[in-house]
Amino acid sequence: MRARPDVSPGEGRWRVRWFVVCLVVAVLAGCSSAERGAGTAASSAEAFTTTDVAWLQLADALHARVRPLLELAPRRAASRSLAALAVRLGKEHEAGRGRLRALLAVAGITGENPHLQHDMPGMPTAADLRALARLRDGVFDRRFAELLRAHLRQLVLVANGERDSGGAAAARVLAGTMVREHSDDLGELDRAVSA
Repeated sequence: MRARPDVSPGEGRWRVRWFVVCLVVAVLAGCSSAERGAGTAASSAEAFTTTDVAWLQLADALHARVRPLLELAPRRAASRSLAALAVRLGKEHEAGRGRLRALLAVAGITGENPHLQHDMPGMPTAADLRALARLRDGVFDRRFAELLRAHLRQLVLVANGERDSGGAAAARVLAGTMVREHSDDLGELDRAVSA
C-alpha cells in the first residue's frame, strides 16, 4: 500500500501496520464468532475473505460512530459550509452503511459488529464529543474539522487497504468507490475550513 503524498513515510508505515493489526483483531474478535447465513457465502460465485469482512465491519463502525459528531455541527458551527457538509455527510454515511451492510449480508455475516464499541483511529470518542459539545463558533469549527478530517482520512486508509488486498471483487469495487468519495469529502472539508 502506498503512503499518501501528504503523509510522512514513517506515518504511512504506522498506518499500514495499524490496518493489518486491525484486520487481525477483527478476525479474532468478530469474524470467527459471527453467525454465517445458511450457505449464502459458500454458494456465492466469489468468496469473501477475512480481509473483506474485517474491512466491511470496520468501515461500517467508522460510518456509525461519526454520526454524533456530524449531528453537532448544524447547531454549533459558525461556518455554514461546515454545517452543510455535516448534514450532507450524515445522509451519505447512512447510505454508505447500507452498502456495507448489504455486502456483509452477501458474505453471510450477521450479528453485532464487533467494532461498534471500540475506540479506534478515526472514531470520535465519548470524551471528544463531550468536549466538542461545550465549544461554539470558530473554536468549535476548528476542533470539528480536526475530528472529521481524522475520520475521513481513516476511511480512505482502510478502503485503500481493502482495494489493494481484498479478495471479493464486489468489496474491492466498493472500497475503490469509497476512496474516491471520501477523498472528495476531504477536499470539500478543506475548502469549507478555508472559506
